[in-house]
Amino acid sequence: MYNSRHTSDEMIEKVRKTGEFMFTSFAQKRDPCESLFKKVMSSYQAMSGNSKKGITGFNVGVTVQPNLPMPGQPSKSNTLNEVNNGASSEMKHLWQATDYATLQELHPTTLEPIDISHHPDLHPDLKGPLTGAHSRTDPVTGDWYNYNMEVGRQTTYRVFCVSAKTGKTEILATLSGPDIKAAYLHSIMLTENYVILCLFDAYFAMNGAKMLWTRNELDAMYFDPNKKNVWLVIDRRHGQGLVGMYESDPFFCFHPVNAWEQPSQTEFNKVDIVTDLPTYENLDILNRFYYANMKATSQGARNFTGEKGESSRPVLARYKLSGIGNTKIATTSEPRKAECLFVSSKDDAPELPTFNLNYATKPSRYIYGVCDRGNSSFLDGLVKYDTQTNTSIARVIHAQSPGEPIFLPNPEGTEEDDGVCLSVVLDGIKGKSYLLVLDARSFEEIARADMDLVVPFGFHGTHVASP
Repeated sequence: MYNSRHTSDEMIEKVRKTGEFMFTSFAQKRDPCESLFKKVMSSYQAMSGNSKKGITGFNVGVTVQPNLPMPGQPSKSNTLNEVNNGASSEMKHLWQATDYATLQELHPTTLEPIDISHHPDLHPDLKGPLTGAHSRTDPVTGDWYNYNMEVGRQTTYRVFCVSAKTGKTEILATLSGPDIKAAYLHSIMLTENYVILCLFDAYFAMNGAKMLWTRNELDAMYFDPNKKNVWLVIDRRHGQGLVGMYESDPFFCFHPVNAWEQPSQTEFNKVDIVTDLPTYENLDILNRFYYANMKATSQGARNFTGEKGESSRPVLARYKLSGIGNTKIATTSEPRKAECLFVSSKDDAPELPTFNLNYATKPSRYIYGVCDRGNSSFLDGLVKYDTQTNTSIARVIHAQSPGEPIFLPNPEGTEEDDGVCLSVVLDGIKGKSYLLVLDARSFEEIARADMDLVVPFGFHGTHVASP
């Protein structure tokens, strides 16, 4: 069975009737010949307020997240792994998230939008317009973690947790200061005891104020090769707030994979944090995904060959943050160095990465994702990367464009890569899509389900067991 529907009907109808797109978006181009006053009045209207009206007046379609704990409806599952591994066959709530501080609830079967929630509904201090589309959930407790970013004269990040048991929201840290810049953070990282934010080199000009003019994030961003990425480590167990501050050479990243703690090799009674990230050397990847640059016959696509084409391909990098304890520090503290342990080749790097969620916040070895080997103007294959041997297995077939792989572990398996990978693939020859099932260990095809239509590309998905 296949079902799909629009979830932003009111917004689409308003644009159709008025001919105007009076919303702030990620990269939507628009007429610059409007007054600054009109821009200031309309820029964040879709991102603020507590109104429950206009459930389909928002475009909230980047990630889908089942059973998030929310005020008034705490999670019905005990852990994230229950949802993803099929121990619980009941999905009570299905939410969509994006990089704006708005969530939309869908009916799990019909996909009908049934509720809307803004960050101030979670906590009145979460009043900023921006957040991470990829939040994190504690694999044991089901508690939900993310950040809220307030822009203006001073940028402020508020890292928060929503309890799975009570639905109550706690702010773990409020972060601002001279080194705390407004940046585009699509994801956060989570370990057993810490939340990690990396302020990637995708800065918003004028601490975000430029978005009042551009009304889209991308045109307000810039990459500064002379600035360092700043890593912020927040304690999530003992109420200490910021406990670590690190810096690394500049790079951009969409999707950190996994993060975990290990005993420090240099400092007694402290830990090191290790994390894997597909990283980019600048922001070319963001411009590459305009339609005009993806269409293979367009001049835009030809512009992304050669040097620009290479800079829009990622490498997988592993970083280590050494010597983390539970002593609170200030954002004015001298940053320590984040150590890069290895990088992959560009051909091997997985993007839209996933892994065995039984290993969330634990050391993990295998990463699954889509790859870009330069065979098309889009992503052109699936890849399994082994971080222990720094080798990969890839499935690259001409004119087959796969979507994000979803890893499902074998419930009776004992090995990390014992399971299957699901991916919806567009067959460019037939002009139709199919659901592909791969053996996650050998990466060989087990089965496929052909469809008589094209499934529109999205970025992210999830899997929940049927009742």
